[in-house]
Amino acid sequence: MADIDIKLRALDALIIMNTAIKNVRLYPPASATIANTIEKLHLIFLDLLEQEAPIIFAESEKNILICGKPLEQKDQERSPVTALLNIILNFGIRSISFDKGLEKAELSAFMELLSKKPEVVRNEGDLPKIMAEKNILHIYLDQKVYVSMDKDQEIISSLDINDDEITQFLISTHPELASDPQKLQEMMKNPEWLLEAFQAGLAQIMAQKGKLSNQQLSEKLKNLLALVDKVTSPLEQNDQENILQNIGKTIATMDNDIIQELSSQEIEQLFGGMLLQYIMFSTLDEVKPEDKSVESNISNAATSEENSGSAGGAGQENTDNQGSGSGDTAGSEKTDNQGSGSGDTAGSEKTDYQKQLFNLKEKLLSRIKDTGRPFMDAPLLLVLPKIIEQLVAQKEQETMEKIISRLMADLLNEDADVRAKASKGLTEIIESFSPDRQSELIERLSGQLIDWIKLETVVTLDYRKICRSLQKLLQDFIRQGRFTESIPIMDVFNDIHSRILEKSDAIRDISSEIILNLASEEYLSILFKELHTNERNKRDEAGQILVRFGDVILDRLLDIIQKVNDSKERVNVMHLIIDMGQKAIPAIKDRINNKNAAWYYLRNLAFILGHIGNETNTLILQPLLLHENSKVRLEALKSVFQTGGKQRGPLLLSVLPKADDQFRLSIIETLGNAKCAEAVPNLLDLLKKRSLIASQSQIDLQEKICIALGLIGSPEAISALSEIAESKSFLRIRAYPEKVKYAAGRALESIRKKQK
Repeated sequence: MADIDIKLRALDALIIMNTAIKNVRLYPPASATIANTIEKLHLIFLDLLEQEAPIIFAESEKNILICGKPLEQKDQERSPVTALLNIILNFGIRSISFDKGLEKAELSAFMELLSKKPEVVRNEGDLPKIMAEKNILHIYLDQKVYVSMDKDQEIISSLDINDDEITQFLISTHPELASDPQKLQEMMKNPEWLLEAFQAGLAQIMAQKGKLSNQQLSEKLKNLLALVDKVTSPLEQNDQENILQNIGKTIATMDNDIIQELSSQEIEQLFGGMLLQYIMFSTLDEVKPEDKSVESNISNAATSEENSGSAGGAGQENTDNQGSGSGDTAGSEKTDNQGSGSGDTAGSEKTDYQKQLFNLKEKLLSRIKDTGRPFMDAPLLLVLPKIIEQLVAQKEQETMEKIISRLMADLLNEDADVRAKASKGLTEIIESFSPDRQSELIERLSGQLIDWIKLETVVTLDYRKICRSLQKLLQDFIRQGRFTESIPIMDVFNDIHSRILEKSDAIRDISSEIILNLASEEYLSILFKELHTNERNKRDEAGQILVRFGDVILDRLLDIIQKVNDSKERVNVMHLIIDMGQKAIPAIKDRINNKNAAWYYLRNLAFILGHIGNETNTLILQPLLLHENSKVRLEALKSVFQTGGKQRGPLLLSVLPKADDQFRLSIIETLGNAKCAEAVPNLLDLLKKRSLIASQSQIDLQEKICIALGLIGSPEAISALSEIAESKSFLRIRAYPEKVKYAAGRALESIRKKQK
């Protein structure tokens, strides 16, 4: 059993390796998606290396060997296995060994290497040498691999059984039969003995509870079920059914956490799909004791089997569920249907199955009405696909709607576990529908799903699936010109992407990815066309959607302002950027520092900053205040005045000495209008500097300074202003010009009024 477990777990590791390589190719290096996959892969290897070291994946005749043993053909044909095999072949690798001491960083670096094209890696050097340089010390390439031939395989040969895993499993539960293959072959025909073997195997797995995670336990359980499925397949149908009923009841009474994990292990194909049938009726049985544990079920299994008769057992409870007489068993009911106890047919099985389904709807409705507890639990999740299949086949739309309604209510539950189960149930229903009906359902539920996304704190596979469904709905809406309906959905993803809604990095990564996917040429072209033409009379709505792309499309918007000749088109885009607010500032800052940009482009950037900036980012405008083009300087000055706050004075004073005569007047006027008191000493110094013969530019400067001092209203200026207002010609020193004296007098009057 240990060898089988290592082989199966190593196969899981191989599959996750392929996922990790794909993720490294698809996502940025810091992505949480990559980190989570590497974390999962590292944990699996740590578990494996505790049991066996090293773990070796090798290639032999274009097949994968795990620890020297070939995979079964069905596993060799799995797409992740073939994909990884191709990678190994392309790199010319014969084997990869993972040894004890393996660090997560080594795994990450190795996955990154395998994600590259072989020729790219070869250009960097020899692969083992690169691995050494990257401190990949516990992963070795091309070690010798020996294909082992153990004792169990010799037993297989004598039994003429092709699947060694069956034999190893049975011997692990009954070691005394290892030396007696004939006895083992006889016991394999005994259903009671096989059921006992299953219970023993399950007890071994559950004994590891607390040491292994629920996911690991559920994987082991799934592997056990797959082996029991194989070993019981030659039995008579009645015997198979008896074993299956007992297994179904056992699973239905297990811990919810383990069943929840088991639901992701793809068990629906086991036992021809009938295992889920028996779990389903045990799950919906309202008289089932809630406190029945797996351990007691295992320990009492033999007694239950003895008391229930050779074909009844688990069927007793199943039949009671259907409203039959209390003494009926599944076996006796079948006999009545068939006329004999030994010749089951497909038709009679179908009849029995329909009888079992007769009361399903009522049981389910009763559970839906019980609002005192969450609707969805792990056992019900396990069988929900089968229930949905039957409801769809019977066109029970009303019942389906009631299930959906309960699930939507649970999606907004405060308990994250309740939400997770509800979202899983919902995805099961969505995926049971045709693509057209899926779209209809997502559209109808979109408002509630948005509320759930705002609330949700945990990323699950079902969270991803529902987000992808909403992305598809958005794509359909944009294609159809349904812009108004798109806006609320865009809002929630944009709010998460731009951190308006604080979420984990994993949740934010999903929202960001959706925004990026929607920012493809197809959808942006539709929206920009409407923005510029108003063809559908939905220009405003198209603009609102574009705004919600935020920084994802900022470079494109800035390019339009820079390159498009149509002024109306440029103005439309400028208003979009203004609507985006401060998130646009980093991109604009980068563009302002481009010295080769056209003056009209920089003027437009200054205009935008005047509407979205504030005093914390006013300094971004400093290069534009010194630009050679006067229109750029004036637009930047206007923006400083509008948004500069307390930074206006220091910034403008730093530029003042470098400004030409004309722009200096504009700066002084702005300092006065902004009432920058810190500018008074500088303005007074300028006022005192006068030549014997005043030029027109000096007269204009003095007038502007007097006006500005009056607007600022600082008493510090009274003395200088009085001297100017009362000045007279003396010897060769002429009085100030009349218009300067007049401005000084008005300024004095203004300051004194403020003092009073």
